[in-house]
Amino acid sequence: MVFMRESLLSLLVDPIEKSVLEAQVDQWNSKGDLMSGFLRGAGGRSYRIVNGIPRFVLTEDDSQIQTKDSFGFKWRQRETYESRRVSTVIRPWLIQRYGFANLEDMREFFASRRLILDAGCGSGFTASLWMNRTWQRGGEVEWVGLDISNAIDVARERLVAIPGTHFIQGDMLQMPFREWAFDTIFSEGALHHTPSTELALKSLVWSLAKGGEILFYVYRKKGPVREFTDDYVRGIVSRMKPEEAWDSIRSLTKLARSLARLRKEVRVSEDIPLLGIKAGRYDIQRFIYWHFAKLYWNEALSFEENNHVNFDWYHPRYAHRQTEEEVRRWCSESGLSITHVDVQKSGFTVRAIRT
Repeated sequence: MVFMRESLLSLLVDPIEKSVLEAQVDQWNSKGDLMSGFLRGAGGRSYRIVNGIPRFVLTEDDSQIQTKDSFGFKWRQRETYESRRVSTVIRPWLIQRYGFANLEDMREFFASRRLILDAGCGSGFTASLWMNRTWQRGGEVEWVGLDISNAIDVARERLVAIPGTHFIQGDMLQMPFREWAFDTIFSEGALHHTPSTELALKSLVWSLAKGGEILFYVYRKKGPVREFTDDYVRGIVSRMKPEEAWDSIRSLTKLARSLARLRKEVRVSEDIPLLGIKAGRYDIQRFIYWHFAKLYWNEALSFEENNHVNFDWYHPRYAHRQTEEEVRRWCSESGLSITHVDVQKSGFTVRAIRT
């Protein structure tokens, strides 16, 4: 952990006043890294450094706190996402959505950057799909993981041995970074887990350098029945403690498995605009999944790995869905020139340059 060295400390500001911070040191480790102490702003606020990670979370929003705790719990279930099976399923989908030719192309892109912010990095799972001990090829690229939850501690456990990795616990709506700090910002599936997807995007852009590139993925609004079901189930499940919710959602995962194993098709002879359903042939599990309720199942994954995906969807209280028109408008208003958009039923993947 080298984040608290002087060159990178200069990136940090008070998330409220955007004023410079001064470090009060309690403990250094043998490598010269600040492990514990405080960062103090000009306005008198102080922010703790615990286990080498500056802690900037100030939110009093109950729904954001619930969402934070949900993801803190989820990313601690490491046995449900660290297998080769999960990487084999997720990595090609990630590469394809962001417009890379292959894994090497994606690694080359990030290795060509200078300072990368991974906003809403969770346990560093997505970054670990393209990052390895040799990804920098020169050691000049710095990756900063930011997450509102204590999943940032899991990210540190998983990635700290990789050169150039740094970890901050903070809120995307109260960014602890100076303006124009990063030449690259990556946010995979996190913006919509804030009080406002729009405000979170615009907050990130504030710390993006002119000419810098932002890459992000956000959920897409579904048909009316699926939207109703999502909100109904989330309204019940999000009131549960994470452990209770994980167990409760197993019944949905079991239903998804049963439907998938039917291996039956549904034929829709014509579009049904009132339900947002297009004509076509659908596997019965995917038909229900896309139009009526998220019942995720992938036969290549274990039961608990599938349950992880369903928990990820239903338990966080904040999980906004957007239209393509909204996403494009937010980018335009933020001074972003879109260079790539991947549109899928699940969501929108965007790459854009700050002009």
